[in-house]
Amino acid sequence: MNYYRFFISNWKILLFAILFTFFSGFGQTFLISLYIPNFLSDFSISQTAYSTIYSSATLLSGLVIIFAGKLIDQIPLKAFAITVILGIVIANFTTGFSINIPMLFIGIFMLRFFGQGLLSHTAMTAMGRYFSKARGKALSIAYLGFPVAEAFFPIAIVSTISIFGWRESFWVSAFFIVIILFPSTLILLRNFKKEDIREDIEESSKTKSVLLNIGEKTWSQRDIIKNSNFYFFAPTVFFVGFILTALFFFQTFIANFKGWNLEWMAINITAYAAASFAFSILAGPIIDKLSAKKVFPFILLPMALGIGVLISFSHPLATTIFWFLVGISAGLNPTVSNALYAEVYGIVNLGSVRSLYTFVMVASTAMGPVFYSLLLDKGLNFNQIHLLLIIALLINSFVLLHRLINN
Repeated sequence: MNYYRFFISNWKILLFAILFTFFSGFGQTFLISLYIPNFLSDFSISQTAYSTIYSSATLLSGLVIIFAGKLIDQIPLKAFAITVILGIVIANFTTGFSINIPMLFIGIFMLRFFGQGLLSHTAMTAMGRYFSKARGKALSIAYLGFPVAEAFFPIAIVSTISIFGWRESFWVSAFFIVIILFPSTLILLRNFKKEDIREDIEESSKTKSVLLNIGEKTWSQRDIIKNSNFYFFAPTVFFVGFILTALFFFQTFIANFKGWNLEWMAINITAYAAASFAFSILAGPIIDKLSAKKVFPFILLPMALGIGVLISFSHPLATTIFWFLVGISAGLNPTVSNALYAEVYGIVNLGSVRSLYTFVMVASTAMGPVFYSLLLDKGLNFNQIHLLLIIALLINSFVLLHRLINN
């Protein structure tokens, strides 16, 4: 089944997933970073103080999601989704009304928890659970909300801030969620059942057993942590979030270090979005044909190559190539990773499984800026930091490939 027929056959649940990944942008670093100058000015705090607030709030959201994320295994999807929507609305209002640092911390925590965390967690868990033979395609389509948000929200938010003010932009965001995401979710999930899924496959006895979860092992979070797979898979998830957040967080400083125009650096992020979009789509059929296990060890290689370009060249075109290669890994990661969880752990406890890996991802986004700051304070420059990361990425890929070959 091609993408068009697949989407038409399952448009309600797939559109629901796209909307949730799109609206997760309200809790992502690329959007919240737009408010940094306003936060520093209105709350009279330094960049270091804000980085501490942001990283602490992000880490706390990652810890909480370990327990909250698994509730999607026990609560109907519609009820869980509505709760998450309510949470991101309150998060925007809280941040907009914040009058002191504790309130700002709570607001950022809620944005990260409900936005970056639970909105994307809900979408990807639903795709992994409800699709089997076409899981790769479903995850690829769900991922499309991320690059669209990266392209749309920065322009929209900057314009809203300039017209209304930064506080008011959070209230406008909350209103936007209420009038678009809330009713759309009610409509798209109305009377939805797993039996409504159409994957255009022959239901062999094996397929039927998968769809009905016959004989599938039940995984508790303790079982997952005890299993060696977690310690082979988690580093890849960690590195993607860690490096992407740090690159976006320090993009202006990297541009200055390389001698690149700041506007040129920002414009070329479109190359990142384009690559992320394209390779998330390409990943779906590849996964369905080969399996996520066979693709997973190669996720980080384009990122390593892109960072190598960043180290080696100062020509302005290197900016485009760097962001494009990094975008390949960004596009492959969520599609391949989420398919991997379903392949390895099954779908019965997929919410519990994803919540642990989501914690790893969220924690990595909290640690990335801190790691860079510490090494920069120690006297290392960006080239030296990035060389260390390339070595780590290559070692991780080699270890994963070795495990794949020997299993």
